[in-house]
Amino acid sequence: MFNINFYGENGQSSQSIRMGEDFYQWLAYSDFAQVGRSKMTTICLDGEKVELPLIHLSSTTRSMFAACFNEMILKETAAMLVDLEKTLSKEILGERTYRLKKLLELLDCCKNSSFAYLQRE
Repeated sequence: MFNINFYGENGQSSQSIRMGEDFYQWLAYSDFAQVGRSKMTTICLDGEKVELPLIHLSSTTRSMFAACFNEMILKETAAMLVDLEKTLSKEILGERTYRLKKLLELLDCCKNSSFAYLQRE
């Protein structure tokens, strides 16, 4: 198992997210690995000062990570919807799946810089 750890200032709070090797490697080869640079940083954990290679979550870095995860979630959701459509009937998929598909279509069009206008009818 692999971990990605989040630490508060001076180790006040922390959270460890455990994940399998395949998922960790998938992240390592994604845009996730391009965000931020680790820097040896001294923090206090369990009353002890430790030096760890940490990426500071400044507002810019935090936003970049959030955008990266948001994009990954959207891509995985889109792929999952395609898989679901192949295996389940439309009645089973229901309204939630329909909404997700339409939201993804809208998002893709909004992100496409070749479009300059939107019209609501």
